[in-house]
Amino acid sequence: MNIDGTQYAPADVAVVRGQPVKWINRDPFPHTVTAAGVFDSGNIPAGAAFTFTPRVAGTFEYICTLHPNMRGRVVVR
Repeated sequence: MNIDGTQYAPADVAVVRGQPVKWINRDPFPHTVTAAGVFDSGNIPAGAAFTFTPRVAGTFEYICTLHPNMRGRVVVR
């Protein structure tokens, strides 16, 4: 998954439990990938990445806390 142009691409992804989801920040400034109470990347610098490996099924909405207009969703089966 990419973070590029101040958006998550793709914004929605479906995975199975245990399948890692990796976001790579391709923007020249930091972003976060944050689903309150589930995962929080902290600041991801330009060129860096964050990986989340879901252990339970569910739908997890996430945002960039630095740019709240950025939104995405991970659906875990």
